[in-house]
Amino acid sequence: MNRKMLSKIKSFRESGRSNSFVWLLGLFVLSVNYSAHAQEKFSTGDQPLRTALTEFADKSGIQFVYDAALVEGLTAPKISNVTDTRQVMSELLKHSGINYRFTGPDTAVLYRAEKSESELTTADSSNLLPVAQVSNDAESTDNITVLPKVIVDAAPENDRLNNIIVNKNDSRFDKSYSAKSSSSSTKTDTPIIETPQSIQVIKRSLINDQQNIMVSEALRNVSGVTTMSSVFTPAADFTRIRGFAAEQLVDGFTQYYNPGDKESIVNIDRIEVLKGTNGILYSGGSGSPVGGVVNITSKLPQADPFGEIGFKIGTNSWYQPYLDVNQPINDNVLFRFTGEYTNSGSYLDVVETERFNLNPTFTFTDNEKTAFTVQAKVSRWEQPEYQGLPATGTITGDFTIPKNTFIGPRDIPNSTSEFNGVWGTLDHKFNDVWSINLKARYSQSEFRELAQALLGGDAFSDSPFFPPSTWGLLNVELYQEQEERSFLGNLTAKFDYGPTKNTFMIGADHSDFADKGFIDFPFSPGFVDLSNPVFTMPFTKPGLGVNNSFVDNTTYGGYVQWQSTLYERLHLLGSVRIGHVGIDYASTSGAFQTDKTKFLPRVGGVFDITDEFSVFVNYNEGMRGQPFSVFSPGTTALPAESRTLEGGLKFDFAHQLTGQIAGYQIDRTNIAVSSGIFGSIPEGRQRSLGIETDVVWQPTEALSFLLNYAHTNAEFTSDLAGAGIKKGNKVSLVPENSGRLWVNYRFQQPMLRGLSIGGGLYAQSGAYLSDNNNFKTDGFHTFDASVAYEYDRFKLAATIKNLTDEDYFQTFGYLGGHVIPAEGTSAYVTGSVKF
Repeated sequence: MNRKMLSKIKSFRESGRSNSFVWLLGLFVLSVNYSAHAQEKFSTGDQPLRTALTEFADKSGIQFVYDAALVEGLTAPKISNVTDTRQVMSELLKHSGINYRFTGPDTAVLYRAEKSESELTTADSSNLLPVAQVSNDAESTDNITVLPKVIVDAAPENDRLNNIIVNKNDSRFDKSYSAKSSSSSTKTDTPIIETPQSIQVIKRSLINDQQNIMVSEALRNVSGVTTMSSVFTPAADFTRIRGFAAEQLVDGFTQYYNPGDKESIVNIDRIEVLKGTNGILYSGGSGSPVGGVVNITSKLPQADPFGEIGFKIGTNSWYQPYLDVNQPINDNVLFRFTGEYTNSGSYLDVVETERFNLNPTFTFTDNEKTAFTVQAKVSRWEQPEYQGLPATGTITGDFTIPKNTFIGPRDIPNSTSEFNGVWGTLDHKFNDVWSINLKARYSQSEFRELAQALLGGDAFSDSPFFPPSTWGLLNVELYQEQEERSFLGNLTAKFDYGPTKNTFMIGADHSDFADKGFIDFPFSPGFVDLSNPVFTMPFTKPGLGVNNSFVDNTTYGGYVQWQSTLYERLHLLGSVRIGHVGIDYASTSGAFQTDKTKFLPRVGGVFDITDEFSVFVNYNEGMRGQPFSVFSPGTTALPAESRTLEGGLKFDFAHQLTGQIAGYQIDRTNIAVSSGIFGSIPEGRQRSLGIETDVVWQPTEALSFLLNYAHTNAEFTSDLAGAGIKKGNKVSLVPENSGRLWVNYRFQQPMLRGLSIGGGLYAQSGAYLSDNNNFKTDGFHTFDASVAYEYDRFKLAATIKNLTDEDYFQTFGYLGGHVIPAEGTSAYVTGSVKF
C-alpha cells in the first residue's frame, strides 16, 4: 500500500506537476496511512511502580486513578516492547497485589486485589488520585510511542487532593524547575534537548519558591537577560537578551510598548525565553524580534474546580491582594479568572504606584479534538513619572545628589499606562497526523507621561547645564495610543516514515498596528541646583495636547517549517519565511513610507552523542521595523536586520541535572541609535559575542539548585560621529558578566512536611549608561532568602530581598545617562488560602 502511494507521488513529481498542493496532499495521504499501520510498544526497566505508571500514562493517554499509598514502596518489573495495553498493565501490576478495571475508554481505577470490584464504592473513588491525564496525540518513533514527559507530584498534598484531574498544561502540582519541552521556539511541543536553539523556561514552581513579585525579578533566572527597574513607566520595554533589545509576548502576541501592569505575575503559568533572532515564527506588529523573545504563557482553565485567594504585604507600604478562581461551567465549558491589585509606596520620594491586572478566560471543548479558548486582559498602571538621577552627582562629580530625590514638584500629576485586549485560540485535531491552530487578537492601549525633564549640557542630560550642579527643567507631556489587530495560523502534520519522525508546518500571519500621539514641551526652561534640590517651577500643561504624529505598521508573511528526527539521534530543523514590513509615518514635520520584503531562513540541528549529551548548531535571520524610535529629521526609518549563529552542548542526566552551555554571535544592522533629544538615526551596526550556561540540578524531591552565568560582549562595529559613538563602543545598559544562583529545600520529615526554605545570589558587572560610553556603573551583588509553610489549604510565606543591604546604582534608560539607586533591604509576607 505504501509503495503504491510513494509511486503515485513520484509520478506527480516526474510529470512536472509537483506543486505545493500535490505535495501537501501526498504527505497527508501517506502519513495517515502509515500512522494507521503503526503499532505502539512500551518498554521500561526496573523502577518504582509509581514512576512506571506515570510513564505509561504519558505514552498511552490512559488516566490511572488510585490512592497514592497503594503503590508506596512497590517496584515495577522490566518490560520490553509490549504492544497490548492490557498486557502492559498486567505486567506492571504483576506480583503487586493490585488489580485494575476500566471505568471509561481512557480511565482505569487501581485497587487492592483482596477488594472486589463491587466493593469499590463511590466513597472509595472520591479518595483516589489520578496519575495524569494527557491527550491521545501520541507521536511514535520506530513503533515506540513518545510523548513530552508530564511530571506529576502524586503525593497527597496534606490529604487535600481528592479526585483531581491533572491536565497536561496544569502546573499546580509540578515542583520541578526543569522543563522538558517548549512550544515557543517551533510552535510544536518539542523536547528542548532536541531543539537547535537556546531556550530557557521559568516555571511556576520556581516563581513560587522564590516568591517573585514581578516579571523583571523572575527573568533574572535566565542567563544573559537584563531588565529595567519596575518604577520605569510602562511606555517602553528595556528588556535585553544577549545585549540586544528583546520582545515580550503574551501567548504568542507581541506587547509592543508593553503597557499596563507589565510586572504582574498573577496570570503567569510559565515564561519561555528564546535567545537570538526569531524571525520565522514571530513577526507580528513591527516584524520579527531581533534580540530575543520573552513569551509569557497564561494560566488556562482546568477540568477540576479550585481557587486561591491571598494577600501580600511588604516594605514601603506595599499591598497586593490577588485571586485565582477556576470553575468549570460543565464538562465542555471551563472558566478561570485571575486578578491582582497593587498599591505601594517607595523608597524614592514622591513615587507611589497603583496598578491592577484582570484576566478572565473561557475554554470551550469537546474533550477530544477541538478546543476554543477566549482570553481577555484589562490592565492599568499609574505613578508619578520617575526619570532616575543623572550620572553627575551620583556615580561621578564633586557633589552628591540625595539618593531618594524625585526630579520634579511633589504635586506633579500621575503618568498613566493601560492595556485592553481580547484574543482567541482555536485548536483542532483532524486525526492522528493533522492539526490546526488559529489565533486572533484585538487590543487597545495608551500611555501618558507627564514629567519635568532634566536638560543637561549635552543631549543626554547626564551632565549639568551650568556647572557644577545646575540643570535646566522642561515640562514635558508625551501621549500615545495604539490599536492592534493580529491574526496567526498554522497547519501541522506529524508522521513517521522509515527511520524518521517528522513534523511539517505551514503558517501565515498578518498584523496591523496603528500608533498616534504627540510630545509637547516649551522652549523656556526653568532651572534647579541638584546639590540642594528644590523644585519651585510648577508643572503646567506644556502644549495643546493634539495628536501630530501617526505611524501605521503593517506586517505579514508566510512560512514553512520541517522538523525531522533520524534514527533517534539526529534532530534537524529547517524553515523559511517570506516576510514583509511596512511603515507609514506622518507628522507635522513631514511624511515617509518604508516597505521591505525579504526571505528569512532558519536552519539547525541537534546530534545526540549519548542519551545524556547533545550538541547543537543554529543559524537564523530576522527583520523588524523600528516604530518605537523617533527618527531625526531627514532620516528614513529602515527595518533593523539581524543574523544569529550559535552552537553548544545540551545535557540531561537522569532527569535530575539538566541544562546547556552555548556560544553565539549576533550581528545587527540598521539599528536606531540616539542622536540626542532630536531623535535617532538608523545607522548603527552592532555585534554581540558571548558564552552562557543555564543549569538546574534536582538530586532529590527535596533539594533544588539553579545556576546561570553569561558573558556578553555587545559593541558597535561602526563609527557614528553624529551620535557621538565610536567603533568598539559598548552597547548601553548591558553588563559584561552576570549570574544567578538559587537553592531551595523542602523538608520531607513528617513533622516538618510543608516547610521549605530557599536562598539565592544575583551578581553583575557594571554597564554603560548610554551608547557614547561616557559613564559606567559599578558591579553589584545581592542576596535574597525565603521561607514558606503550607498546611492543608493554607500557606504563609516570607521573603527578604537585598538581605545584606548592598548600596549601589543601576542603569536607568531614561533619555540616556541616568541611574537609579538600589532599594535597601526589603521584606514581603504572603498569606493565602486554597479552596
